[in-house]
Amino acid sequence: MNSVDFKNRRHMSQLNLSKRLLGYFLILLGYFFYCYNFTVVDYVKPFLVENYGISLKQSSLFYTFQSLGCFIGAVFSAWFSQRAGKKTTLIIVTAISGICTIINMSIINYPIWCLMRFLIGVSLGGYYTIAVSSMVGLFKSSLRGRVYAIAESLFAFSGVVMGAYGAYLSETGWEKILWLGAFPPVVIAIFMFFFVPDENKYTPYGNNDKREPDISEIQKGTWTEMFSGKYRRLTITCALISAFNFLGIQFFGGFLTVYLREVRGFDATNIGVILASGATIGTVSGLIWGYLSDRLGRIFNAFGFLLVPLSISLYFLVPSNITLLSLVGSLFNLANASQIAWGSLFTELFPERLRSMGASLFFGGKIIALMGPFMVVLISEHSSLSIAMWFSPVLFLIATILWFSLPEPNKRGLFYKGYDADYGLAKRDLIDLEEDMIQYK
Repeated sequence: MNSVDFKNRRHMSQLNLSKRLLGYFLILLGYFFYCYNFTVVDYVKPFLVENYGISLKQSSLFYTFQSLGCFIGAVFSAWFSQRAGKKTTLIIVTAISGICTIINMSIINYPIWCLMRFLIGVSLGGYYTIAVSSMVGLFKSSLRGRVYAIAESLFAFSGVVMGAYGAYLSETGWEKILWLGAFPPVVIAIFMFFFVPDENKYTPYGNNDKREPDISEIQKGTWTEMFSGKYRRLTITCALISAFNFLGIQFFGGFLTVYLREVRGFDATNIGVILASGATIGTVSGLIWGYLSDRLGRIFNAFGFLLVPLSISLYFLVPSNITLLSLVGSLFNLANASQIAWGSLFTELFPERLRSMGASLFFGGKIIALMGPFMVVLISEHSSLSIAMWFSPVLFLIATILWFSLPEPNKRGLFYKGYDADYGLAKRDLIDLEEDMIQYK
C-alpha cells in the first residue's frame, strides 16, 4: 500500500502544466478504449448470434455480467485507490481491460465470454471512477467541465470509429472490431506508470479551486460517510440517475444494431453508416455542453437531456431511411452529450476525500440496471422488440427529473444557492433555516 507524505506533498498547481497535460492525454487515450470496450459487445451482438450459435437471450447476458463487473469495479476501485493510490489503481484496471479482451477473442465460447465480460466490466467501472476523479484534480474548477467534456466526447468518437470500421469490414472480418480494443490498453498502462502525476505526491485541485483544509488531507473517505445524513440523499439520487440512464441505454442502444438489422432490414454496411454518422456530432457537442456546464452550471445541462426521450421517440417513428435515421441519431447524440456534466457534478457534490466514491456512483446504478437487457428480450418475446424499446424514453425522462432535483455545486451556475461540498446538504438546510428565522423576525 502507498504511504502519503502529507508534509512534503505539493499542490497540483505547482506541477508543470506540460506534465499535467501529458498525464491527461494518457488518461484520455485510456478513456477512448474504456468507451470502445464498453459498447463493442452491443455492436457485435447480431454477428455473435449468426456466427457462433449464441442466442439473443444468451447474448443479452453479456451486458448483465459486464454491468455486475462495472458495479463491483466502481465500488472496489474507489476503496482500493484510498489505500494503493489512484495512479496504481488506474494502471491496474487499464491493463486488465486489454488482457481480458485478448483472452475474450482468443477463446470464443459462451462461458469464457461471460467470465471475460465480467472482468472487463470490473476494469471499466474502475477506470471511469479513477480516471474522472484524477482528471478533475489536474485542473481548476473553471476548466473542469471542458476537461471532462473532452474525455466524454471520446464515447461518441469511439462510436464513429466502431461504425466506420464496421462499415469498412462489412459482413466479413467483424472480429477485428473486437481486436482493436485488445492490445492498446496494455501499452497505455505501461506509459501511465511513467507519465501520469501521482496524487500521493501532489494535492489535487479541490472543489471551486480552494485548498482543502489540512485535516481533510489525512482523512480517508468511506462509504459509511457517503450514506451519512449529510450526503445520503445525494448519494442515492446520483445512483438512481445512473440506474435509469443505463436502463434507458440498454432498452435503446443495447439492441439498436439488432433493431436496425431485424426490424428495419439494413445490412452491416448501412448499419455502420447510420451509427457512425449519428455519433459524429457527439464528438463536438460534448465540448459545447462542457463549456455550458462551466459557465451556466452542472444543472443547466439537464435541459439538454430532455431532448433524449424526444429523439428516441422520433427514431421509432421516422421511415426506414438512412438519412432520416442518421439525423435523428445525431439529435440523440447531441442531447445525450449533455450528461458530461455528471463527471464534474458527481465529484463536486462531495469533498475531495470522497471524490472517487462520488465518481463511482456513475456505475453504482448499474446494480439496478443489471437485468435490463434480459428484460428487453423477455418483453420482445411476448410482444415485439420495437415495443420493448419504447420503454427507453420513459426511463431517460425519469433520470432527467432526478437530475433537476440535485443542488448546483458550481458557484458560477445559474441555479447555485450556496451549496458547499464540505457541508453537504446540511449547509443548504442551515441557510434555509437562517432565511426562515430572518422572515420570522
